[in-house]
Amino acid sequence: MIYLPELYYLQDNPSISFETAVEVTALTVSRTCAYYQAKLIAPTKKSISPVQQAGALPAEISEREAFVRKLVQWLLKNSNPPELFTLLLDDHPLPSNDQSAKFAHPDDTCCWVLNLSESEFAQLQTAWKANSLPVNLFYPQEQQICLPYPGQDWRARFFRAIGVRKCYTPQQWEQEKRSSSA
Repeated sequence: MIYLPELYYLQDNPSISFETAVEVTALTVSRTCAYYQAKLIAPTKKSISPVQQAGALPAEISEREAFVRKLVQWLLKNSNPPELFTLLLDDHPLPSNDQSAKFAHPDDTCCWVLNLSESEFAQLQTAWKANSLPVNLFYPQEQQICLPYPGQDWRARFFRAIGVRKCYTPQQWEQEKRSSSA
């Protein structure tokens, strides 16, 4: 099942640590993964080398978690801004064109996707809760609400004419409804 990030927590009202969210999520998902791909999209310094790493994850779980923790820290420390990086984790060699990786952060937080079974997602929610993160940090893709682009100005009319929609996460939609009724 595909899960999308609840951008309300990560962008609109950043009440949680992005770094903690990435690390806890990557560590938990990596337990069922064998391969990784990581890339600095906008390195903080031109002298950083390499800017891309890929390969097999260590087979032993504690070694794998230590490796992934170090990899996430490297990405966050050397990316400008810290949210702009590629990190893919999967149980199949990457890149795989037939499906999303289990953990897919291809560039920016808005594009972050998890492709997990219901039981894997439940384990992840337990890890989020244990690390004081919201259990609805991600949500099933079917819960995204997309409407015709709002507004009455020329730009909004143009966007609607070409089929542009405004999409909301569940928390963003709740906030939108509260704002509309106020």
